Amino acid sequence: MMNEEINFNDIVLFQVKKAEGLPKTKFPFNCGLFVVKMLECRSLGLKKMSSINDDIAMDLRSKLCCEMFDQFMDKDFQEGCSR
Repeated sequence: MMNEEINFNDIVLFQVKKAEGLPKTKFPFNCGLFVVKMLECRSLGLKKMSSINDDIAMDLRSKLCCEMFDQFMDKDFQEGCSR
C-alpha cells in the first residue's frame, strides 16, 4: 500500500462491539493483570468474573508473582542454592 492512492469510497465501515460482563479497571496499569486473570478464568471454565476489580488488584498481582516464581523459577533457584 505504500505510495498507492487510497480510494476512500472503497473503505467499508465496521462497528465496534463492546464486550459485556467483563471486569473494568479505573487504572491503566491494571489492564494487563485483568486480561491475565480473565484468560485464567476462561481456561478454567469460570464465567463469573465480577470478583476481578481494582480493590483486589494488588492481591491478584502478588498471587500471580508467586505462581510465576513457583512455576518457572523455584526449581532453578533451589538448584542454585544446593550447589
